[in-house]
Amino acid sequence: MTGTATTGVTTACYSVCGTRVEVRATDEVAALIASRLGRWRSAEAVGPVEVSFEVRAGADEGFAARPAGSGRPVYEPPGGRLLYYEGPDQLFITYPGAVRMLCSPAEGTVQSALLGDGAGPVLAAYQLFTVPLMEMMKRRGRPPLHAGCVARRGRGLLLAGTSGCGKSTLTAALVRAGWDLVSDDTVFLRQAEEGGTRAWGLSGQVDLADRSAAMFAELSHLVGRLPGAGRDKHPVDAGEAFGASVVASCRPRALVLPALSGGRHSVLSPLPAPRALRQLVPDVLLTEPSATQAHLDALAALVREVDCYSLATGSDLDEAVDCLQGALG
Repeated sequence: MTGTATTGVTTACYSVCGTRVEVRATDEVAALIASRLGRWRSAEAVGPVEVSFEVRAGADEGFAARPAGSGRPVYEPPGGRLLYYEGPDQLFITYPGAVRMLCSPAEGTVQSALLGDGAGPVLAAYQLFTVPLMEMMKRRGRPPLHAGCVARRGRGLLLAGTSGCGKSTLTAALVRAGWDLVSDDTVFLRQAEEGGTRAWGLSGQVDLADRSAAMFAELSHLVGRLPGAGRDKHPVDAGEAFGASVVASCRPRALVLPALSGGRHSVLSPLPAPRALRQLVPDVLLTEPSATQAHLDALAALVREVDCYSLATGSDLDEAVDCLQGALG
């Protein structure tokens, strides 16, 4: 980690998909973010800071303050609320009594105020870090996709879908089977110099709920253990747990939309690109119109480039992995 530490505050720089991100946060939040973004740490300052996060402890009413006027709900995080204010072009997220956040995407700044003990630091390092980062990357030509991503020999498989569809469990199963990890939950799409789309990862962790961790012998020590305040999943280091390689990016070749089948067996079925796109669209935050349209255009281009499938995922993980092996041919 580059940067300096003062009393209770750490400053660090990262290069995420070619975008320089600076984080100035309380030591606890900074450490949590570093555990997620460790592979993107900048050894030295290169180029100007494009995106900056500042996380402070305390209820200073002038910091991360809610914008004046009425905001439009664009996402309902569990236990919190996210509003978009069109006039100032800002996002405001609040988890009452825990943390609030103000994001100015065009300026590339995020302020987060920790309002008390408990879940605040985890929220600031996870939801209130990832959501504004996704919006700011969208404004900088790196639209996000809510998906796990694994690769073999540079050819990528994207696992997209809403929370609870099983994409993290499948990501972990594929990594354990020898695939490289690109990212567990979020990737950024960027046009490659040679043409087409590349997917760039965010975190080298795989976040697994207790019931998912129980499916892997390597993670038996986590079962029944509380993940920590504000967390409902265990952060698993893919390299340590499964001996996996973590790679920065890949060229996507297949997109799979999984759903739990309720049975033992898994079935992989071709999915028309328009239907795949319709399932990706709900994750796009409807904020500034031109940036939002560019995000939708990038997703449309992606589903035209790759083979799209649905997966009815059974309880036999080995069989599910075998099904997914066929998605790349």
